[in-house]
Amino acid sequence: MGDYSYLPQQLEEHFEAHNKNDLDFIKLNPLPSCLICFPIEKQSSRQFQDFWNWFLNKHSAKTYTVYTTYYFDQAYFEDDFKERNNSINQLLYSTTFEQQPPNFEYLNHQIHIWIAAYQSTETSLKTEEESYQTIPVFDLFSSESEHSTQTVTPEPMA
Repeated sequence: MGDYSYLPQQLEEHFEAHNKNDLDFIKLNPLPSCLICFPIEKQSSRQFQDFWNWFLNKHSAKTYTVYTTYYFDQAYFEDDFKERNNSINQLLYSTTFEQQPPNFEYLNHQIHIWIAAYQSTETSLKTEEESYQTIPVFDLFSSESEHSTQTVTPEPMA
């Protein structure tokens, strides 16, 4: 299978320049989806890893670069819709696919939905975890009062 990108002509020219070791062309025509030019430099966030697993399986994504992780983080933590939209567009330009991807607007919309759903899940899990931290427990054997309470913080299981 080939590589597909939102910049198919640029992708072909760029990799041809790598094959010919044409550094002048590469410098003048950087390609955000090129792993040779923009390798992954650091461990990505848990949110990105979960996103990438979904995107890889759902939309036949193939590779990502340091730009992809950067723009994902920008989109994920951005509250302004327009700014998030711009970051998602940049994220898509930095991704290659196993097969011709669906249209740009469709993928952008899917990523917006994924981020909103993931953030909602994270928020509800965090809220659930916080409410689980302190649990009032009735001390049925206390001689002080009929229903005295104490707070217990659960310990994680080893």
